[in-house]
Amino acid sequence: MPILIIAEKGFHKLYSTFDSPDNQLLECTPPESQEFIKTCEADLILLDCSSDVKDGLNTLKNIKARYPTIPVIFLAELSTEDAVLDAFKAGARDFFKKPVNLFELKETVDGILSVKKSSVERRRPFKNTASRKKDPLKQLTTSHPVNLINVMRHIEDNLSTPTSLDELAEKADISKYHFCRFFKKHIGMSPMKYLLSRRIAKARELLRKEDVPISMVASSVGFNDMSSFTVQFKQFTGKTPIKYKLSRKKTRKKIKEKIKKKTKKPLRKKAQKKDRGKNIFKKARTP
Repeated sequence: MPILIIAEKGFHKLYSTFDSPDNQLLECTPPESQEFIKTCEADLILLDCSSDVKDGLNTLKNIKARYPTIPVIFLAELSTEDAVLDAFKAGARDFFKKPVNLFELKETVDGILSVKKSSVERRRPFKNTASRKKDPLKQLTTSHPVNLINVMRHIEDNLSTPTSLDELAEKADISKYHFCRFFKKHIGMSPMKYLLSRRIAKARELLRKEDVPISMVASSVGFNDMSSFTVQFKQFTGKTPIKYKLSRKKTRKKIKEKIKKKTKKPLRKKAQKKDRGKNIFKKARTP
């Protein structure tokens, strides 16, 4: 699906992280946008006006006048109440203050595009239901180096395949030695430890599903050896994959039992009230 990026040239590389087999990126600068939108065929527009909110609002109004059904995400360095209200009044689908958390922005983009695919687009700010735990991945913003963002995205896209330190350093376009220091400075841990933590996090997510075998989970997160997967999983979670899966199953069972008890109690009370009513009626009829 085509995504139009309207931003200064220096920011085009940052938004290249949205490029994928499903999405085609179109790029232009704010001055070029007036001519560009005349032949625009985008399904979504990211409008990054930086500090020039007034000019950005004018561009937004022009876009919505010509293409009222195309959702526009408005990005600005200023986020005063007036600026946010003006953006929504002009037709913005959502508003992000810079520096932007790229992964939260990507989740919003994916959410809007998935709604468009199902042909039930509604004009309301997209509510991101994904968890926002405080981990390095969720705290990446446009203020972080581009090569770090590229590495993080590469890790997320290749959790199931073998990945070496040399490969990550090459992705960052710096030497292996400098890459390790660079990565730890921004993320707080070594690249390979972070890669392992992401694989275990993905494994935990898959183990919550009842129909996914543990062997399939292991291969899905890059482990070809079950014993190695078990050791690494226990090191991070304190439980073996089998015990973790069983504990999740027990938790689900307890929740279901609680729900059943809650739904049964009101029915019993109603039955008791009916019985009382019948007894009172019987007493009233007895001579």
